[in-house]
Amino acid sequence: MKEGLLQNQWARDVVGAPTTQVLCQYLLVWRLLANVTLDPIQSDRFVWKWSADGKYSASSTYRAFFAGATTLPGAVELWKTKAPGKVRFFFWLAMHRRLWTAERRKRHGLQDHDDYIMCGQEPETASHLFLQRVLARELWLKLLYPVGLDSLLPQHDDEIVDWWLRQRMELQAEARAVFDSLLMLASWMLWKERNNRTFRDATSTVHELFRAIVTEGVLWVQAGYKNLSTVSLVWSQNLSSV
Repeated sequence: MKEGLLQNQWARDVVGAPTTQVLCQYLLVWRLLANVTLDPIQSDRFVWKWSADGKYSASSTYRAFFAGATTLPGAVELWKTKAPGKVRFFFWLAMHRRLWTAERRKRHGLQDHDDYIMCGQEPETASHLFLQRVLARELWLKLLYPVGLDSLLPQHDDEIVDWWLRQRMELQAEARAVFDSLLMLASWMLWKERNNRTFRDATSTVHELFRAIVTEGVLWVQAGYKNLSTVSLVWSQNLSSV
């Protein structure tokens, strides 16, 4: 460091094409070093700015990766949720408003309106699809009531992530894990139903969609997501009694 600052000798080591970006960076470094005054008594030493004592450590480096990062509500809970990877990724997109709903297509200038094709009254958002529309609300009643969770039923203006995080806090730890997986399963099947209606002109009734969720839930349990085994059994019994 000391030798490099002496008479700006550091500038002699600058090599490469003199592009606009390189020149801007060169001038920036020149300006930063212009007012630097070295203490001739002190020897050069490396100072790691990401730790309080100025010493390097692997833990401080790891923390530095997240400096200035913002947290997304529900991200930690989603990471811990027991569900197939593709379903968790799908819900991650929903949390980021990156599902290709009518609302997002309008936001990106791909169409003039954001109405949901099946009702034409409300913007097609993830919350509308998974909680607010009539089909979703009837489905949630069929899913939650038989397992004693009907107190968690969504209201007409609930947002998907806010509702999830708020309602899961009303449950014990074991029940939260079940509710988390249940949400992934129901949202995934509602999204598939939405795509069937949009692209295939195929419509299922609430009972048919409930039956499809029961079937899918059994497959999830067989794939290793055992926390759904109890509710899956109750759903199957409730389906058989209808």
